[in-house]
Amino acid sequence: MSTPTPVLLGIFDGHNASAGVYVADRIVSLVQEERLVRVKNHYGLPQQAATEALRLAGITAAEVDLVCCASHFVSPPQGPRWATESFDARYQGRAALQRRITGAAAYRHRRAQQRMNQRRTAVSGWGFDPDKVTFCAHHEAHAATAYHGLRRDDEAYLVLTLDGGGDGQSGSVWVGRDGDLTCLETIPQADSLGELYAVTTHLLGFTPLEHEYKLMGMAPYADPRYAEPTARMYAGYLGFDPVHPLRFRRTFREPLSAVGPRLQRDLGRTRFDSVCAGLQLFTERILCAWVQRCVEQTGVGRVLAAGGVFMNVKANKAVSELPEIEFFEAFPSCGDESLPIGACYLEARSLGGLPRPIEHCYLGNDLSPEECRQAAAAGGDQVTVEEPADMADRVAQLLADGEIVARAAGPMEFGARALGNRSILADPRNQDVVRVINRMIKKRDFWMPFAPVVLRRHAAAYFTNPKGLPSPYMMNTFDSTEQRLEFMAAVHNADLTARPQLVEDGQNPGYEAILARFGERTGRHVLLNTSFNLHGSPIVCSAADAMGVLLDSGLQRLILGPLLVTKHATTT
Repeated sequence: MSTPTPVLLGIFDGHNASAGVYVADRIVSLVQEERLVRVKNHYGLPQQAATEALRLAGITAAEVDLVCCASHFVSPPQGPRWATESFDARYQGRAALQRRITGAAAYRHRRAQQRMNQRRTAVSGWGFDPDKVTFCAHHEAHAATAYHGLRRDDEAYLVLTLDGGGDGQSGSVWVGRDGDLTCLETIPQADSLGELYAVTTHLLGFTPLEHEYKLMGMAPYADPRYAEPTARMYAGYLGFDPVHPLRFRRTFREPLSAVGPRLQRDLGRTRFDSVCAGLQLFTERILCAWVQRCVEQTGVGRVLAAGGVFMNVKANKAVSELPEIEFFEAFPSCGDESLPIGACYLEARSLGGLPRPIEHCYLGNDLSPEECRQAAAAGGDQVTVEEPADMADRVAQLLADGEIVARAAGPMEFGARALGNRSILADPRNQDVVRVINRMIKKRDFWMPFAPVVLRRHAAAYFTNPKGLPSPYMMNTFDSTEQRLEFMAAVHNADLTARPQLVEDGQNPGYEAILARFGERTGRHVLLNTSFNLHGSPIVCSAADAMGVLLDSGLQRLILGPLLVTKHATTT
């Protein structure tokens, strides 16, 4: 007798809140609240995202069997500056904050129970029976996303999680086999590698839990001679537990989330680029050593990863290149925004089901022709609208002619990476296109690279990938080949690496067609892809969002569903 397939609504109501729907053994929709409320990294209950995810799945609230909440404890809803303000508070030694960070297990358990009751009541206000609301542990949910979302067979996988922290932990080690996960170790939140990186991000004047990638991007510019002393300094903060060799352990009393004053003193007048380089070097070293220990203890060299630390694509490169590693893949956009997926996977598995791996990340709203025409009409006489019979061919010619084209077409991709359906595309051969795009719209920090996109069948010409690792979600970095002159605008200028999107055949036909036609016209099979958004704002979601960005930026070309919208150049 087959097990009935549950209908599940997964939610995460913390940093970068999101909601998704699980039906027929798979995730069918997933939406971040930030895309709808237009507040970057929205923190709080994802009510609009939950409503939209249900709509996209064609499911009513009455049909939902369970509402699966990721994490036992999540702080109450926070304002848009909560991350910076909470890190500022750590320098002031607030008693309540210190209790939250270092509190005894009983204290943390009591607070978690209070918050679960509050969240259950809030979700019941959406029309759900409070008895249908379940909760799962933060890092178990991360592990479930990686294992159930990425596994290709029933053989053993080493599953690793690392982030700033959740439910008192900052990491975990699991073995997944035959559809089940077995936990081997957990890492206390006080010994968090992610927190150490975030505190440094804050100390350098960036937004913690958001701008860590800017430190990673700056790191290759520094002279290695200056990176080494800083890396050694960080190594004095965090090492391995001699009793529990798969755990990290800090070297002093305060938790790593509270080391800002100590770090500020120890760094002294160290140059900012040396800080970035030293921190990144230390991160890669300790992460590689940890993975090696895990492989040695388990004998499993096929690694799946999740948690915000694995958004560090340069560290992922270092891990994937270890000789012990047979296979490595990080879950797409593996920060806390992916936790609703893990919550659904865990609940489905507990009910006897076996979740199917994800096939793609295009889990958001599509743009109907009617929506697109209505949004384009709002441009009035500022724009010209056409409906090409062969959109891919028309756009490929524009790109080959050196134009920059935004694309809002097809189901919106989930996560931090634009994967073609809410993207800006350009020919990456001319490196000056970086300056042009930044002037038009992105205003990206001058040291930050853009990313290339290529059909995976053409990837060997452009990237060194001896293990043939997949990278459809831009979760890894590779060295570029000597053909990098064909895409220098999408290569890191300092170390010549790139974070490519390697598109699998059949994953996104409309996007693939543009790449194929561009290749036919130019003999070059690689484009520049960056997210379609104004600086500091979430990636566009609706047709109206896309038109708003077109009109408020220097962009002139926009694929809007079946339409090609051209904004008229202004004259002075």
